Amino acid sequence: MRSHLLVPVVVFIGALSCAAQDAPAPEESRYEMRYSVAVIDDATFYNNLRVPAPKVLNRVVVEPTFGLHYMKRWSLSSSLIGVTTTYADNFTQMRVKETYAGLSAGDFDFTAGRKMVRWGTGYAFTAAGVLDPPRIATDPTDRLNLHEGRDMVKADWVRGQHALSVAWSTAALARSGTNLHDTTAFRYNVLVHGFDTSLIAGNDRGGDSFGALTFTRVLGQAWEVHGETAWREHQAVLLGAKYTTPVGVTFIGEFYTPPNTQYFRDMSVSPLSGRQHYGFLNVSKSRLRELPGWKEWDLSGSVVTNIDDHSYATVFDVNRWFGKHFSSYLHLEVPVGSKTSDYGAAPYSTSTSVGIRFQL
Repeated sequence: MRSHLLVPVVVFIGALSCAAQDAPAPEESRYEMRYSVAVIDDATFYNNLRVPAPKVLNRVVVEPTFGLHYMKRWSLSSSLIGVTTTYADNFTQMRVKETYAGLSAGDFDFTAGRKMVRWGTGYAFTAAGVLDPPRIATDPTDRLNLHEGRDMVKADWVRGQHALSVAWSTAALARSGTNLHDTTAFRYNVLVHGFDTSLIAGNDRGGDSFGALTFTRVLGQAWEVHGETAWREHQAVLLGAKYTTPVGVTFIGEFYTPPNTQYFRDMSVSPLSGRQHYGFLNVSKSRLRELPGWKEWDLSGSVVTNIDDHSYATVFDVNRWFGKHFSSYLHLEVPVGSKTSDYGAAPYSTSTSVGIRFQL
């Protein structure tokens, strides 16, 4: 790892430690401060590349986070991402994942800054997550924590089973190359007969208005069903379910069908291909067995498919913890399909990522 990334992180953490130690004793009860740092060294190996590019991609990710609460009303939170990438060239980026201030006043919460929100209920896909980070079905958990929030001003009102959110997000500060617009969005959330239901509406500046409905329902101790439908020029639909066995094995399945419009269309799909249909299945188990030497292992396997062109990708993840702060992992993707299909268009036969993660 390069020293010019580590030094600012060390100084940042040290400054926070000194600030916490130097705070006057009478004021300590008014403040609640938290900070952490995560470091990931990730190497990805591409097999049978069909393009003239290096076969190894290496990334070092440093993510310091900081949170401050004052008198349980005011809050300040920040999460930065430093990424050093070695591929065709070496380059370093510093990104702001989140930095926002908040105020709680009675039933109202106000937020201003860059913040991650999640209005969609889907795991691998979303139709209604108009302010959410993009879903990547082959990596829905964002294993390198590279997603960034939206720059917004947001107000939330909560009373009993009712919640209303109003947000205005600007694209002025977004990184170049992102397809974002100034967005005004409203969300009303209510619990109706056990269904956690949300109504979403809004408008993208220079684009069409949109509307959406989401729901989540827990059935007993093992089942959860969720769904979304959204209208933006045409309708998109998501239906999914999650089941957890008594021994802790979790199954997640989703069916997703977006219209072939500019907003919903995947970059690898032809504008002439019509409406697409996708399926997703994931099986996972955390703490493989409650025995020493076994409970440190987490396993996950997924299949995501484009039903229309018969292409699919299989994904396998394994994670091994070493104590409380270190872990290592393997992430394997195998795309299958014709070279003109959605998943078969990947320029490699397999993609294997191995990495080490440190968290403090």
